[in-house]
Amino acid sequence: MAKYAIDGQDTNTAATSILGVNADATTARRQKVYYVECGSDATPADNAAEYVLQRYTSPGAFTAVTPQALDSADAASLADGGEAHSTEPTYTANAILLAWMQNQRATYQWFAPPGGELIIPATASNGLAVQVITVAGSAVNTGVCIHFEEQ
Repeated sequence: MAKYAIDGQDTNTAATSILGVNADATTARRQKVYYVECGSDATPADNAAEYVLQRYTSPGAFTAVTPQALDSADAASLADGGEAHSTEPTYTANAILLAWMQNQRATYQWFAPPGGELIIPATASNGLAVQVITVAGSAVNTGVCIHFEEQ
């Protein structure tokens, strides 16, 4: 199965989605998220935030980001991606699959154990996004990278 990377950034203000990956509206396939990285390129300070990776049923409005194949011989991904949402996704209540707290001075990485990937269903416009829940201190630019396998 083909593997892809997608990355995006936005200011980590509360209730803001940084980056999302979703099944295409016309040719939906399952995606299995197996890696998430989150960090900031802002001037180091002691700011903290709480992030979640949550399911949604509609991606909202965003700046499109094209998933990149990790193996250049693979076909283009059928998944869509978006950063810097101007309209938030329609999140599924209590469908938080991953949550973490992070100081701005640190980078967070999550690797799925074998068989523990987070699955996006093959349902049009369904997906997962990294959303900021709370910010302690100043909001800063935050970058997120997600790796997923498409089936």
